[in-house]
Amino acid sequence: MANRDISSIYFDIKDLVETEFQIIDAYIREDTPTFIIIPEPQLEEKLKRIRTKLNIKGIDVIIRKSDEYLQLTAKLSKPQPAPLRRSFTLNYPLILFIATIITVTISGYINASGYIDLLKILGRDETFNLYWLTAAYTISVMSILGLHELAHYIACRRHNVETSLPLFIPGIPGFSPLGTFGAIIRQKSQTLNRNVLFDIGISGPLVGFLVALIVSFLGYSWSVPVSMEEYARIELTMGSGQTLALPALFMFLKPLIFQGQNSYSYFLHPIAIAGWLGTLLTFLNIFPIGQLDGGHVSRAVLGPKWHRRLSYLMMGVMVLTGWWVMALLLIFLLGGRHPELLDEVSPLSKKRKIMALLVIVIFIACFTVSPDLAPLIPG
Repeated sequence: MANRDISSIYFDIKDLVETEFQIIDAYIREDTPTFIIIPEPQLEEKLKRIRTKLNIKGIDVIIRKSDEYLQLTAKLSKPQPAPLRRSFTLNYPLILFIATIITVTISGYINASGYIDLLKILGRDETFNLYWLTAAYTISVMSILGLHELAHYIACRRHNVETSLPLFIPGIPGFSPLGTFGAIIRQKSQTLNRNVLFDIGISGPLVGFLVALIVSFLGYSWSVPVSMEEYARIELTMGSGQTLALPALFMFLKPLIFQGQNSYSYFLHPIAIAGWLGTLLTFLNIFPIGQLDGGHVSRAVLGPKWHRRLSYLMMGVMVLTGWWVMALLLIFLLGGRHPELLDEVSPLSKKRKIMALLVIVIFIACFTVSPDLAPLIPG
């Protein structure tokens, strides 16, 4: 590909484009074949056929609006250097996965130990096993994070977007409540169009939310109700604990999932802590900001200009709900920026526009204020 004459590449692309579109103008500018074409019905399908044939030759196409026409430019892939021979290679995704399981398990052990200590003070520890609680916490956390990232990975593979395997980030037990700082996948190729961006963005939060719901329902229903006298006794023995505000959905469903409705408070089961943190991560990640999952969805639905404006507005909402550290990180690391798509012209499908309402529903269901504001929340 690198040795071929640019004019030969130009004519190859021109012949292929002419099979799908009417060309108004065509030229080579700065070694980049460029074609001005008339918009056609079924634009996305036509571009897909062209792209499939050109990708074999190491060529992709970028399409933008140009007045009443469309501008299609060729994107020539750079030749990849020959891989260096190594006696062995490190499987970083596997190493990070194992390390994260270890740190999450340690955090689970700490949470489970504290929970059993509370039960001992109340005289209710006879049916609880420390190692079972630790394992249940670890499985819950890894399921929420793992299935979230796996959904992203599958969506990328489905749309032929090159990406890494999920990369888990081990936490510092005692500092990061989950025992992990989350997980990511690194996208190695540019996203095609709005439909692809939407599918990649919504897949993780949708699956992660469903898993977090199951974990939360189980954990909250197994949490221990305490009277005011019992609460005061524990405070005298162990000091004041952390007050958490439930996500909006569970505040609404509180009478259905918590036992002992006349109780003064509840001590959360370790699985409930995993569920609470899982819904929190979903809530923060689904904010329509920058390159967060919610940002991918809003970029697909609204386009670049309104996505950028909404990003800054929602950063303010994030600050007002008490998550100002996260907001500051996003401002300095991401701002309202989002990478361009190869195809900025093809519209988002109607089906996906309707599905975008799910993002709003999940955002409201997971709405959670910071523990710093929790004492201000009634009930």
